[in-house]
Amino acid sequence: MDERPLISVIVPVYKVEPYLRRCLDSIVNQTYRNLEIILVDDGSPDNCGAICDEYAARDERIRVIHKENGGVSTARNAGLAAATGDWIGWVDSDDWIEPDMYEYLLKNAQIHGADIAVCSRYEVFPNRQIAWSWESTEVLDTAGALKRLLENRTMQNFLWDKLWKRELFEGLLFPEGWNFEDIAIMYVLFERAQRVVCLPERKYYYRQRQDSIVADITLKNRLGHYLAARQRYEEMRGKWPQFVPLLMSQCAASAIGLWTVYCANPQEERKVALPWLQEVSTFYRAQGDLTRQDVGLGLAGRLVLRLVPYPKQWAFRLAQVVSKLYEVKHGRAL
Repeated sequence: MDERPLISVIVPVYKVEPYLRRCLDSIVNQTYRNLEIILVDDGSPDNCGAICDEYAARDERIRVIHKENGGVSTARNAGLAAATGDWIGWVDSDDWIEPDMYEYLLKNAQIHGADIAVCSRYEVFPNRQIAWSWESTEVLDTAGALKRLLENRTMQNFLWDKLWKRELFEGLLFPEGWNFEDIAIMYVLFERAQRVVCLPERKYYYRQRQDSIVADITLKNRLGHYLAARQRYEEMRGKWPQFVPLLMSQCAASAIGLWTVYCANPQEERKVALPWLQEVSTFYRAQGDLTRQDVGLGLAGRLVLRLVPYPKQWAFRLAQVVSKLYEVKHGRAL
């Protein structure tokens, strides 16, 4: 019997048939063998469910949960409820990982007495890769880790580049019906962690797809991101007043996203969303100096930020122009 800690690796699966085998191969071939691999088929309409069953038939460490489609939060909650491991890992089903990722994360978590271990990553685009790396091993206490998370640079609201102690999730559920469930739960997990270790080796490959949730430019999706950031601001500002500027900067970044995509959406959706954007504008104006700190924004972001107080057609159109110019110059969306 393997006496090493059991790692539960949870993989929500939905409409990723072209990518799923590479993802699953990278997990089953991990150098750390004491894994419990939980595949949650969220009612995928393609062959993903059959592929999951095929892998489960070949590897006794794999369990498959087939459920009606309910969104990624319901899939995450189903996987979490089934997990029995001492540690929890997450892999998105269109991504893949280095063969030694979990060995690397667990070893360093144990060496440094950490509740969360974070590795560096690649963001994979169709024609290029961008490397995000910690310069060296960095051990953070609760406040230091929260600061890094809210700065939203190398440390971001991703579940999958991290290994988590199981008890951090006790009593927590991902909010169902949200697209940006990571934002809603991540800071709570970090508040519960006494120590976080950040590691320089890149072990995770994050595939950037045009049809992913992150790339979705619908107003509903962008509004979901704003509301998640806004809720985090409301819940954290009293407990962590030193982070109020960072919290507000993320609300501002979400507002920028709304202004830049407004004109690209159908008229009916714009009509429905406009009262929400008026509320965003009112909230933004009420924050005064907090909104002018522009944490981490470049020139294009600062220009659009100046338009957020104005929920008007001219402001939305100007924001769209700035965003298009940025995309032409940098090859990616603002």
